[in-house]
Amino acid sequence: MVDEPSSNLYTFSKRMVFRVSKWTGLFRFASWKTKRSLRVLCYHGFSIDDESLFRPHLFMQISTFRQRLEYLKRHSFPVLSLNAALSRLAAGTLPSRATVITVDDGFYSFYRHAVPLLREFSFPATVYIASRDFLRGLPIFRLVVQYMFWKTRAKTLQLDGLIKAGAGQISLSSPETSRNVMWEIVQFGDSLSADAQRTELVSEVGRRLGIDYQEIVDKRTFCLMNPEELSNLTSSQIDVQLHTHNHRLPEDLALAAEEIRQNRQVLAQIVKNPLVHFCYPSGFWTRQHWPILAASGIQSAMTCEPGLNDPHTPNLAMNRFLDGEDILQVEFEAEMSGYAEQLRRVDLRLWGAPSPC
Repeated sequence: MVDEPSSNLYTFSKRMVFRVSKWTGLFRFASWKTKRSLRVLCYHGFSIDDESLFRPHLFMQISTFRQRLEYLKRHSFPVLSLNAALSRLAAGTLPSRATVITVDDGFYSFYRHAVPLLREFSFPATVYIASRDFLRGLPIFRLVVQYMFWKTRAKTLQLDGLIKAGAGQISLSSPETSRNVMWEIVQFGDSLSADAQRTELVSEVGRRLGIDYQEIVDKRTFCLMNPEELSNLTSSQIDVQLHTHNHRLPEDLALAAEEIRQNRQVLAQIVKNPLVHFCYPSGFWTRQHWPILAASGIQSAMTCEPGLNDPHTPNLAMNRFLDGEDILQVEFEAEMSGYAEQLRRVDLRLWGAPSPC
């Protein structure tokens, strides 16, 4: 879907503000002012093929990731393990501009591309694993379907057998019609009880759209790491932690607790480190889950809300900056300097409008 003009103008204005602010030294001032706050970065997957064009907020070119790590190294940002950072944050002994790197979901592309880079820079990281898709060992179904609709050059699609109701041929020239049919296929696939049925469905969708599903499988484009790869992470200073079993945290507290229990049960068979840190699936969180998290032995929980962390930040609602291919280097530097956070904290009454962050 194309951004609205107002959204494009907003993004352009924000980036211009950042460029001018950096040039005038405001980044350096903000860095000094926020030096005792903890910065937490969040990543997802890395491009094996063209994923960064498909979902630039979730998939990053490895060259961009290298640029980020080089910036952290060149400007002497201390990159700490999550455990060390939380301990030192509570004790008031954080080094200046301390930073934690986190990665959600555990895509194979993280293991293939990002782990060697983290090892090269000697940077620790924490990866949060949702165990159901990890156990399946298949490309994530709904991501593949979305990718096929994004990539296809087909003009029409025959619907027979692809959705619960409806048949015949549709035109893919209308973005709204295409999007609605795509989600019907996703929902139909989610309702199937067997992975083999979903595989058959997505293979057929790919055939009709002119996309080779087997090539996606062979490249492991949307797959998570396998157990052997996950167990190898400890040698690279990568801490494996919790992300629920089904990548969801239900409002029902008993079901939420079961999600964490299953997640821990699966991961405990592969990794030996204590499983006491958590990441909210899709960043959705509410305070009502905090008693369940605490009862489950969770010591920290990450949101996807931008911002810095200080001793007053709740450990079960920690802020992170979600980095991606669609984030310019100047935006990344604005976050790392603390300047973007300073703008977010400005009283809106002084601006007359939301700050450009």
